[in-house]
Amino acid sequence: MESNNLTEKLNIFTSLVLKDATAKREKLIEDVEKEYAERIDEKENELLQNAYDNIQHTIQDARKDANERVLHAEIDSKKKLIMKREEIIEDVMRGAKEELVKFTQSGEYEKWLLGKIENALTEVGKGSKTVYISSDDLGFKEKIESLSDTARLNVEASPEHDFIGGAKVLNTDRKVAVDYSFKEMLAEQKQVFLQSSGLALS
Repeated sequence: MESNNLTEKLNIFTSLVLKDATAKREKLIEDVEKEYAERIDEKENELLQNAYDNIQHTIQDARKDANERVLHAEIDSKKKLIMKREEIIEDVMRGAKEELVKFTQSGEYEKWLLGKIENALTEVGKGSKTVYISSDDLGFKEKIESLSDTARLNVEASPEHDFIGGAKVLNTDRKVAVDYSFKEMLAEQKQVFLQSSGLALS
């Protein structure tokens, strides 16, 4: 009888121990699985973040590259536009200059030149005056000098580059000048042409 009680007690004890061990095992497995899942989630999040960062960097690099390509294209287009603009301006001004040179060789030029100089002498007022003309026009020197009733008139070839015709009159006493030179006229007409043609740079 005592033997049966002992066996029963051992069975109960064994059952309790096994039950406790099973519970601990299940808890341990649950904890391990939970930790594993958390680590997997953490690793997945890390990988996803890295992938996102890489995508963002790739997008930024692509945008930067695209912007640089657009900028280079714009600069190249502007350079070509400016070159074409200068080519057009040069052609127009060259044509205008050729016409002015032809005019200086015509029979009308002398009358025009003397008229402009006479007007300029009046415009600059009284005082000592110097008339600058092209070296090719020095043959008109005596006629120019006869336009003034004062001896204080000097006629010289202009030292300015590209002074192809016309005249510039300077009152040396008052420091007042009137410029009827073709060089000045061409410069003024260039500005008019740029504005009217739409070629002026804004």
